[in-house]
This record gives sequence, structure tokens and C-alpha cells, in this order.
Amino acid sequence: MEIFEHLSVATGLGTVVLDVDGEKRFTSVSYNSILTFLNLLLDTVNCTEADQTTLLYGCYQARRFGGRYIFLTPSGLAYCASPLTDESGALTAGVVLGPFIMTDHVEYLEIDVLNRQSIDESTAEKLSKEIYIIPYLTTKQVRAVSELLYTCAASHSAVQAAVPLVPVQTDAFSMTYSVLKENDLLAATSIGDARTAGAILNDILGSILFSPDINMETLRLRVVELTVLLSRAALKGGANINAIFGLNYSYLKEIDALTSPEDAVLWLHNVTRRFAQHVFEFKGSKHVDVLNKAIQYIKSNYAEKISLQDVADSVYLNVTYFSKVFKDETGQTPGNFITAVRIDASKRLLQDVSVNIIDIPELVGFESQSYFTRVFKKTENCTPAQYRRSTNKS
Repeated sequence: MEIFEHLSVATGLGTVVLDVDGEKRFTSVSYNSILTFLNLLLDTVNCTEADQTTLLYGCYQARRFGGRYIFLTPSGLAYCASPLTDESGALTAGVVLGPFIMTDHVEYLEIDVLNRQSIDESTAEKLSKEIYIIPYLTTKQVRAVSELLYTCAASHSAVQAAVPLVPVQTDAFSMTYSVLKENDLLAATSIGDARTAGAILNDILGSILFSPDINMETLRLRVVELTVLLSRAALKGGANINAIFGLNYSYLKEIDALTSPEDAVLWLHNVTRRFAQHVFEFKGSKHVDVLNKAIQYIKSNYAEKISLQDVADSVYLNVTYFSKVFKDETGQTPGNFITAVRIDASKRLLQDVSVNIIDIPELVGFESQSYFTRVFKKTENCTPAQYRRSTNKS
């Protein structure tokens, strides 16, 4: 197991080897160092047993899907898995790398932990202080560590042919394009823009369906991934957490019933529309008219230099009270929502090469090029110029 300890040191992630019954046969020093906090986190969200079961499930799925599997556990933590096989190619054990998160630490706590449970103040404070012990990885880093894990696991399988150690031929541009398109889809969903989300989904599904190795098992897996991502975007946009988790549960049960690519495309479009509709759907709120009018005002005037005072005036409330109502009902400040709408609009303009990149900040309401670039890089993990090159590369 020495190689898996080396892998843990190299990646900064914990490594766990599970037998076919889910029992831990090896845990790295890095994994053991976070175990006290991890146990507290899982106990807090009542996911200790569910997460453990999902780790074993991830190992079996990795065996089914060619040696690599990236997945989320019920607690919202992410892992990579690869199988170890015997001479016949049967699974003898699985190696799991993680946990890590793929979203902001504060956002993870708010969505996956604090909003799901009634947590006492001392526990919430401890979780908030120590959550940074869980590493954050970008999509690119996740793919890289998954490949490293796969290579190490394949070299320790009795029959390497069972998990063929062949480099995956990946079109780097296609991969980047797909990730950027997924980010665009999530951004549109998080602001309740069902029409734009549907158009972006068409592009994503097109690239998936025309893949030469597409099959229904792989397609169902991608549908699951997109459904989970969409639900997180809806929660980030202010949708009711109980409603979204209810939809998630029913949707995930329906995916196994999909029998053709056409069914999957239609089903996923319906899911996207439902999630987008749940964003800012304030049923039972006495402020429903105020919120809907404010959101419509922002979407109609984001290109102007609108202030918080302007938005509050549009619904005839003072700034302090309006800000509180908006934050209480949507889970984000009016300022953050305005920024999200502007960034979403800027990405559409960046995809149009006829629009001068220097003009875009002013066209979407940012006061300066430097501020726009700083905000864009923070939210999209790349500069506007890099985004344009990625989405327009031929």
C-alpha cells in the first residue's frame, strides 16, 4: 500500500482502500489527520453510514466505467475511485481519494450543512472554522488526481487488462468547452433564466450524444451529474431547499427508467425548466410581489449603473428593509444577484467575437475593465480573454 501513501502525499488528499464489503483496509496519514473533523461533519448532517456506503458504491461504479469514477456523497463531499482486480478481472478492493469539495468552502457549508440541519451554535462555529481542512479542487485538478489514482490502481491490479492502462485520448478544447458550458448552464439556472439554460443544455447534450462511445449507461451517468449540478445551482439562486431535495429524490429514481437518448434529452430539459422555475418562486411569502418586481427591474436594467437605492426605490421600500427581505427570501444579497446577472450577460457577449472585449464591461454595467476582470476571474476561474479564446477556438 506504499504507493497509495505516496499518492496521498503528492496530492494532499486522503487515500482509503476498501474491501468488497466496504471495510477500510488502509488509510493514509493525510486521511487520518482529518478524521476527527470528518466524523463531526458527517455526524452533524446524519450522513456517516450513507457516505460510507457511497464510497463502496463508487468503487463498484469505477469498475463498471473503465477504472475512473468521480462522485459526490450524500454529505456533499467529493471523491475519486478506482478498482483493484484479481486475475479474473473481478473486483477485490477499491481505492478512494478524498474527500474534497468543488465549490467555495462557505457555500458548501451554507448549502450542504447548515441549511440541512438544526445545528447548535458551538458546532456551527467549529465547522466554520475547520472546514478549510477539506481541500478545494478545480475541475481540472479533479480530472488530474483521478488519472493519477487510476494509474496507481491499475498498476496494482492482478490483471491490468481488466482495467486497461491506456492513456485516455482527450480533446483538451472539447473538455474545456464542456466545462465552460456547464458553468454557463448553472449560472443561467441560478438566476432563473430557463430559456437560456435550455439553449445551453442543447449544446451540452449535443456534444455528449455525438460522442463515439456513448451508450445508455454512460448517458444516464451524465444525466445524474447534470441533475445534481442543476439542483445546487437552483439552491444557490434561492430555491426552497426542501422542494429541491424532494425533486432530486424523485428525479434520481426516474433516471434508471430512461431507455433512449431521446427520452434522456426530453427528461433533462424538463428537469432544467423545473429547477429554474423554483429559483425565486416565493410561495407563501408576503413579499412575493416585491421580490418578483425587484428581480425583473434588475434583469431589465443591469446594463445601467443601477444602485441598491435604485432597486429599492423601484419597489417603494427603504434600502435597509429591502436588503433584509431580499437576503432572507433568496439567500443572497441584491448586490450579489446584480453581479451574477451581469456576469451571465458578459459571457454571452464574450462568445460573440464581433463585440470588442474592451466594450463589454460598460455594456453589462461594470464601471471599469479592471473591476470587471477581477470579478469575472473570481466567479469563472479564468479571465474574460481566456473565456473568449476557449469558447471561440476552432
